[in-house]
Amino acid sequence: MDAFNSVVNGILLSLGGPILVTIVMFILGLCFQAGFKKSLRGGIYSGIGLAGLFVITGAATAALEPAVTALALMMGKTESVVDTGWANAGLAFSWPGAAFTIIAVIAVNLVLIMLRVVKTMWTDMWSYWHGQVIGCFVWAMTDNLLYGIAAATLFLTANSFFADYSAKRYQEFNGMPGIAVPCTVSVLAPFANLFNKLIEAIPVLNKIDASPEAIKEKIGVFSEQGVMGAIIGFIIGVVVWLGGHGTFPGALNLGVQVGVLMVFLPKTVSVLCEGVIPITNSVIEFVHEKFGDRREIYVAVDCAALLGHPSVMASAVILYPLLVVLSVLLPGNGIIPLASLAIIPYWCGAIAPYLKGNVFRIVLFSLIWAIPVTYFATMQAPIHTAAMAKMGGDAATITSCWDVAGDPLGAVITQAFRAIFVK
Repeated sequence: MDAFNSVVNGILLSLGGPILVTIVMFILGLCFQAGFKKSLRGGIYSGIGLAGLFVITGAATAALEPAVTALALMMGKTESVVDTGWANAGLAFSWPGAAFTIIAVIAVNLVLIMLRVVKTMWTDMWSYWHGQVIGCFVWAMTDNLLYGIAAATLFLTANSFFADYSAKRYQEFNGMPGIAVPCTVSVLAPFANLFNKLIEAIPVLNKIDASPEAIKEKIGVFSEQGVMGAIIGFIIGVVVWLGGHGTFPGALNLGVQVGVLMVFLPKTVSVLCEGVIPITNSVIEFVHEKFGDRREIYVAVDCAALLGHPSVMASAVILYPLLVVLSVLLPGNGIIPLASLAIIPYWCGAIAPYLKGNVFRIVLFSLIWAIPVTYFATMQAPIHTAAMAKMGGDAATITSCWDVAGDPLGAVITQAFRAIFVK
């Protein structure tokens, strides 16, 4: 059992997301009769696109992190909880229940698809890591491996329902037919939908049109993605420089870095689409041929597929400093999001289709959403720390993060297992 788990975990961790996506999409294409050439090309371009997205978003976060760290220092705030960001992904592929969770999720997903309870095939194996971390939390908390596997399976299965809920909107908004996104950010979809209905009912607010198209019409060249990104990055850099934590050349460089992000991210998403869409079309055609038009199947893809719309990164860059300021002002909060800022583009991508690509609405909703996420991350810090320590980390350093530890669904499941099984 331990040997099997170690082998599976080692393979997943060593391959990484882009390689896993390449392999899974290639096999998926072959299974659904896309043909060898289309399957090979689709798998490779899917992996290349995802790898490019990781590089670009990682570089942008790395460029912005010193600025937002300096902003927090300027406000006289230091965190009592260390933000690990996505470093806890290491827990996902090293805890002893990881391989068995994969088997359990695949089995449950297949049964639910055959019973027509869900439509999303959990093919995005890399994104299993979010649920795996929840499983590790519960295992560390209860010292019971079966409880951990059950919690992880419950979390990932629940996300397939959120993927079904958001699939049509994501497909239409992003021009990617047949896809679904079962990553944790899909949980935001119903809340964003309700928020948009609320905004539509409020006079004045419902008239604010901050879509990229409207902004371009009003301010011309300054609305172009590269120009807008460079200006926003430069302004953030100047604020930090004037506060004594940077340089003017550093502000100029930050502007260029953010401009690079805004220009090349949509182009990278198009590469991902070039790989994913032919495979998903083949799956749709196969299902319709075998089961008729009444049967519908969605192919799970990484949430990076949601980053291509111009409103997504424009909102994310604006949110970076605002969320740091918000976390400083929240009473009782112990975590300042620095490493966790990497999740912001994915929040924006998940809600943009429901908020009509309106930058004002995306920013406002994200600020509100960050409040419970921040408090959940603070509340879950002891559990997060215990899990890290059980896997060889430093038990003396209190750690947490927004993604997974602060995830509302993950927090509810973790706390439910704690209430039931921890005496």
